[in-house]
Amino acid sequence: MGKVTLINGFDVPAGREQEFFEHWLKVNDYMRAKPGYVSHQLHRSVAPDAPYRFVNVAQWESVELFRAAHDQGFQALVSQPQWAEFPASPGLYEVFHEAEGPAGAHG
Repeated sequence: MGKVTLINGFDVPAGREQEFFEHWLKVNDYMRAKPGYVSHQLHRSVAPDAPYRFVNVAQWESVELFRAAHDQGFQALVSQPQWAEFPASPGLYEVFHEAEGPAGAHG
């Protein structure tokens, strides 16, 4: 198995977006320094009633490197009490099907 994608939805109460983002940045900075990290995108919902206000999509070189990155340092960051305020629903995925739009299409 090659590259994998973490898709992690966060339940962020209205009005607490900046607080969440500050905590998320600390964890993201830590993970970006880990071997196997490729990239990420943090998405914010445009609909106020979306199941998850924020969704993180992060690419990793392999499942093994992804798992290795979740070490004691990572656990120390995400076990801080403030993270209890922002429940997460992570899942690890591989590409099953991929396509691009017609040549010259802009989206």
